Order: sequence, then structure tokens, then C-alpha cells
Amino acid sequence: MSEDGIASQLLQESVGKIVLVKLKGRRSVKGKIKGFDKQMNIVITEATEVIEQQSNNNDNSEKGKGQEQETQVGDALIRGDNVITIAVL
Repeated sequence: MSEDGIASQLLQESVGKIVLVKLKGRRSVKGKIKGFDKQMNIVITEATEVIEQQSNNNDNSEKGKGQEQETQVGDALIRGDNVITIAVL
């Protein structure tokens, strides 16, 4: 089976499940997959956008960690070329 076939199969199995989709630009979207197409454009319902903000803290114990800002967005259409990873939660 081709890589596209495996990805489509995994997305099909994830329809109706809650996922975390990591996007370019330090953004993520959490929600339920409603559907997708062959370009891996994804429709998510009950979506929450999570924006990772860099910390200006100089404390070494917090190095690399930032705060997250969450915003409820309802339904979302995510273009496949912006997706980095998809994780089923």
C-alpha cells in the first residue's frame, strides 16, 4: 500500500475521534475529525485553536517552554499543506 493509502486509512479510522493537529507557525488545533479529502484537507468540529507563545523567561528550568493560548473556534477547515502531524488523543 502506498504512503497516501496508509495516511488515508489512518485518517478514516480517526473520523469521529478527538485529535491534535500540529500546524506550521506554532499553532495546533484540537477537535473531532469530521472528514478529509485526498489533499489531506481536514474538517474538524468542536475545534480549539492552540497557539504556542515563546517565553521571555531567562530561567533555565523553563527553557524552551512557552505559554499556550487557547481559543474555541467551533468548526474548522485545515488545509493539508499546513499540517505537520496528527495525533489521536
